[in-house]
Amino acid sequence: MELAFQIAKCVAWAPGVETEQEWRLWQAENHDFSSDITLPALKAIPAMQRRRLSPFAKVSLHCALEASDHQEGNLPCVFSSRHGDLNRTTKLIENVAAKEDLSPTQFGLSVHNAVSGLYSIYTKNHAPISAVASGKTSFMAGLVDSVVKLNVNQLDSILYVYTDLSVPDCYSSYLDTNESVGIGLLIQATEPKKNGFKLTSATTERAALANVQSLDFLNFYYGDAISLNTPVNKQGWTLTKS
Repeated sequence: MELAFQIAKCVAWAPGVETEQEWRLWQAENHDFSSDITLPALKAIPAMQRRRLSPFAKVSLHCALEASDHQEGNLPCVFSSRHGDLNRTTKLIENVAAKEDLSPTQFGLSVHNAVSGLYSIYTKNHAPISAVASGKTSFMAGLVDSVVKLNVNQLDSILYVYTDLSVPDCYSSYLDTNESVGIGLLIQATEPKKNGFKLTSATTERAALANVQSLDFLNFYYGDAISLNTPVNKQGWTLTKS
């Protein structure tokens, strides 16, 4: 299987690295992210609504709104995350352990598709939106899902958003990596004679997952490499610049 597509716009966020110039510098020098997290301002969202957003929601909505150029109306979307809004979920679990009442609002905003719902409300988007979680391979699983939808449904564009923030301390010992990163991609159908990308599946051999997929993608996107081999569960995929 081979799927062709273009990335019309890429917006990425990590602590201390937000602009395209900063990401290109990160790719060239491979330096660590800042220990201080400054969340996106999200000035387009009214202050009363903005105050209710968790850090996870703020990063996700920032990437979604900027990648889509704040487009309103029907834009199919895929949102993906390995852990979702785990900091909010952990607080709910602690409330249960303490036999305290749960907030219906906090519970509603903790589910995996909550941010995609908020995005659809803010942008008046009635197009199909899905939420993906696939463990360590969540980034590529969401990208494959987005590109498949683009090709099979013959869409002009689809928005793909991936977000994961550092997990609470009580879970950190169970993870080999614990990065905070958000990525928004406006993916479009490939036009003739225009540079783009190809996704190719390899059913006979799968690549080993050595690093964080989302960061591997950004390193590939902003770097000079022409291909990236990475798995989605038990299947290997190759992403190629064409």
